[in-house]
Amino acid sequence: MALCYMIGLSRHIFFSARDLRGSNSWIKDGGQDLSSKTIGIIGVGYVGKELIGLLRGFGCKILVNDIIDQKDYYKENKLLETDKEEIFKTADIITVHTPLDSSTEKMFTEKVFSLMKQDSFLVNVARGGIVDQLALKKALMGNDIAGAAIDVFEMEPCDDFEFLQLPNLYCTPHTGGSSEQSMLAMGRSAINHLKKYFGL
Repeated sequence: MALCYMIGLSRHIFFSARDLRGSNSWIKDGGQDLSSKTIGIIGVGYVGKELIGLLRGFGCKILVNDIIDQKDYYKENKLLETDKEEIFKTADIITVHTPLDSSTEKMFTEKVFSLMKQDSFLVNVARGGIVDQLALKKALMGNDIAGAAIDVFEMEPCDDFEFLQLPNLYCTPHTGGSSEQSMLAMGRSAINHLKKYFGL
């Protein structure tokens, strides 16, 4: 889902679809390929690694940050390890894949958005609380960043309709793990854990 968002933002698919449906605007603005972009990935756990594997074929530059030392993995996959501030300042697209805890809550603040490039995008399919939603709203309204695509919110369902209707925000109602295949996989995983616990 993160990759879908990244392509949609970079290639201006979301913007073009919105303008065509809203005002029959026939402007062929195809944006830019991911191959020309610097991607910042914060959180290189299972999901982060899956995304890195999917991005490999695009040939984009990938900056990474994680609390765990994974230098061998980074070297093997030609990833550039750096601090979060460098990612905020230099990445064209930032995608976050961390859990929500005291160290990651409201990681993205007004200060962080002020560091990001004006033509950059944020993708969040992890947890809503990682991003200060009011700060994101201000950044989008002020065009401090080019746009954002999110699947999660600080409060769900989100009741800030002004936020939801911003022209440079693209969002879904926390559907990242709701595909038919994902639901079946979660069910099977729960059953297998129960079998293991009871020795069945």
